[in-house]
Parts: sequence; C-alpha cells; structure tokens
Amino acid sequence: MKRLRLLFQLAVVGAAAFTGVRYAMGRSLVSVETYCPFGGLETAYSFFTRRQFSCAAGEANLALFIALVVLTVLARKAFCGWVCPAGALFEWEARLARRLFRRRNFSGMWQIPPRIDRALKIGLRLAVLGVVLAATWTTGELVFRGYDPYYIAFSANGHDVRPWSYAVLGGLLLLGLALPMAWCKYLCPLGAVLWPLSIASPLRLARREHHCTGCGACDRACPQDLTVSTVPEVRSGECTLCLECTAACPSPRALELTWPGVGSKRARP
Repeated sequence: MKRLRLLFQLAVVGAAAFTGVRYAMGRSLVSVETYCPFGGLETAYSFFTRRQFSCAAGEANLALFIALVVLTVLARKAFCGWVCPAGALFEWEARLARRLFRRRNFSGMWQIPPRIDRALKIGLRLAVLGVVLAATWTTGELVFRGYDPYYIAFSANGHDVRPWSYAVLGGLLLLGLALPMAWCKYLCPLGAVLWPLSIASPLRLARREHHCTGCGACDRACPQDLTVSTVPEVRSGECTLCLECTAACPSPRALELTWPGVGSKRARP
C-alpha cells in the first residue's frame, strides 16, 4: 500500500506538471486550474447567486468540489494524502528534511504545544479561507492564484503568477524545513473545509491494544505528526489515511481500518 500510494502521488504530480506545461506552450486549452476542487468553492457563491462562474473556474471545478466533499465524508482526508500534488511535494520535502536533519518524527525543529498546535491548525486555516473567499466573491476574480503553491508550482508561470509568487512558494518550502507540512497543517484553506467533514467520516483507523507493543513506530511514521500509539482509534480530522503508520507497525493486526457495522479490515502495508 505504501508503494502504491507513492506511485499514485508520482502519477498525479507528473500529470499536473504535464498539463501546466502543455497549456503554457499553447498545446492545450486545459490548465491546471481545471482540476482544482477548491476552485469549485471559490466560484460557488457566484454560481448560486448570479448563475455565472468566477473568472476561469467552471463546471468541472464545482463538480470536483462536490465529489471531494463526498469522498471526505466516506474516506476522511484521503485526497490530501493520495491525490493533492501540492500535498505530495510538501510531504516529500518533509521526508527529505527528516533524513537530512536526522529527526525521529515529523514534528520538526520547533516543538509547538498541543493546544497551540490545534488552535493554529483551526484558526490560521479558517482565516486564510475567509480572506480568500471574501476577496474572490467580492471581486469575481481568482485572487488566490498568485499565492497558491499548487498553481505556482504546476501552472508553468501561469496567469497572475508574479516574481513574488515564487518567493511565496520558496518561503513555504523554507518554513516546511522547520515545520514539516506547515502549509498543509496551518495554512491550506481547502484543509479547513475538509477538516470537519473528515472528523465526521465513519472510516477510522483503530488500534487493537492487545496486539499493540507500544513501540511508538506509528507515531514517528505519521506525516501529520498524529499520536496513534495511545488512542483506541484515530479521530483527528487531520488523518489522511496514508497508512504510513500501518507500514511502520511491527505487530500484525495492531492497526486496522474499521467501518461501523461492517467489522474491521486490516490496513496492510
């Protein structure tokens, strides 16, 4: 499963880069914006109030956003761990930093107290979400383009990408060295939307205490730096079902995916 997820991430990142370059070269009319589900939320107000889309957003974005909402209710934030190209880049950076700085986990060089960490994850992302939606719905333009790491990285210098946009991307990457996955954890507006839906999802990763050895390998393997080894099941809305914890676990059947009323299904690495 771990290798399958990596292959899936590589395929999506490659497809996004290919799409961006083809559009920039004039060989395609489809840009990377077409496949961005967040564009569906950005244009939702304009669509439902004025029956028109905001700027380059369209039916595909709205359909993708609705599909993402359904996916999140069913499978938590699997989109973030399996599909999102920006999420893949920041996760790969976090893994590289972990090797370079010889870290035991993904907590980074700055240790943030749990309460402050939770407050930042909710507060900062909601603030970014509110600013982006207010600006977009007021102007009718996709004002987030120049700040969006996905668009900056994969649009091949697309519309509204300026020199300072690359400085923004570089700053996020530098921040990610100190705080792994900082964009995903604290700033991503789409993450703020998916978080409550992910909490409500019935699909959970359960820990079987009688099989668990308490080694903590699952905690160290989690890219979201979640605590898995001391809870009966992972209820956090940040869980992306990447299954890195199950791949690192040395004890068979200690970690299982469960669905109410269906029994349990082992998450094999």
